[in-house]
Amino acid sequence: SNSLRAGMSLLQAMDMVAREGTPPISDEFQRVVREVGLGLSPQDALLHLVHRIRSEDLDLMVTAMLVQHEVGGNLARILDTIAHTIRERVKLKGEINTLTSQGRMSGWILAALPVVVAGVLLLASPQYMRPLFDMPYLILPVLAAISVVIGHLVIQRIVNIEI
Repeated sequence: SNSLRAGMSLLQAMDMVAREGTPPISDEFQRVVREVGLGLSPQDALLHLVHRIRSEDLDLMVTAMLVQHEVGGNLARILDTIAHTIRERVKLKGEINTLTSQGRMSGWILAALPVVVAGVLLLASPQYMRPLFDMPYLILPVLAAISVVIGHLVIQRIVNIEI
């Protein structure tokens, strides 16, 4: 964005990212510049970049660049807007992780609690727990374990919010 505002072309800006950036992004932009140098259009080289790197943010950026190429406009301002959007999305993901951490921890504690209590009872009074592991009552611990696993998966699914 800054290179474009300074008057560089899109290819020059990508070359600067390839030279001055850090791997792995510098390697990928070097490959884009190399593909353009070998005769591929910048649009096709950017599409190849999107296919190599599976990233929603990169896909958003390349889509905006392709649309800007077709209809025109200020690419530097578009890239600034996209950068702001990506930063806000990362910030929101962090806030959501913070807010859902209590739910995730509760899920782990609720899943571990029956196992811990059964282990303590087994150590404290083995004769009390022994009938639970004989037939026909063996099905009860098995069903309880399955229920705990299902409950844990449901809790984790609830608190796993995608943005």
